[in-house]
Amino acid sequence: MKNIVGALNKIVFKFLSNLIQLLFLYLMVGCAAHTNLTPVGKGKVDAAISFGGPFIPVAETKIPTPYLSIGTNYGLTENINVDGNLHITPLFYQLSGFDFGATWFPSLNEGFVPTWGIQPRLLMLASFKNDIENRFRAYPLISSSAAWQLGGGLIYAGLDFVIPLTKPDYDYESEKVIFSPFAGYRWSLGDNLRLLTELKWHGANIQANQLAVEYITIGGYGAFSLMLSLEKRF
Repeated sequence: MKNIVGALNKIVFKFLSNLIQLLFLYLMVGCAAHTNLTPVGKGKVDAAISFGGPFIPVAETKIPTPYLSIGTNYGLTENINVDGNLHITPLFYQLSGFDFGATWFPSLNEGFVPTWGIQPRLLMLASFKNDIENRFRAYPLISSSAAWQLGGGLIYAGLDFVIPLTKPDYDYESEKVIFSPFAGYRWSLGDNLRLLTELKWHGANIQANQLAVEYITIGGYGAFSLMLSLEKRF
């Protein structure tokens, strides 16, 4: 058990230590199931805790990254949510991450027409390590999702787009836009409690051989992920 914990800690440390670099940006942004799928309702609040991420090698197998984040969604109007998310796990590795944004729902689910969400966000990163030249970075991103009621829950799919404002020193020809498709199901556990299970293809246009960790890929690109979120309405 100690060997497994030690190996896991070493891999996670290596993974998180590089989050400040461009190729790991899309992993940090997307290490949470998408909770902004439907309007919260004016004046209402949803709180969520998320766990999981790309599969990483541990003891001759692969398990989801133990990445933890917490966030809230607030209903600004009947069809606009505002939200913020704090990335917890990186704090143990002298990194911090916070993203905030808003989601507009131009259409609601009716028949084959989905609840369509458009979510612009801003990710802010900071490093507390010594001898770091650039401690702060900010990246704009946008998500789009479509959701349908199914079997008492919600089935959904969408895309995340990250727009890097700077290029890493080691890759001057890096992608101008990083995109990550996702799909999942939101289970109803009662009137005010929900569980989200989501699969995501992080960095679908990034060649996996550019990454320092051996992830589960699709066609040699990106990283395949499993994420869970528990959402509570207040």
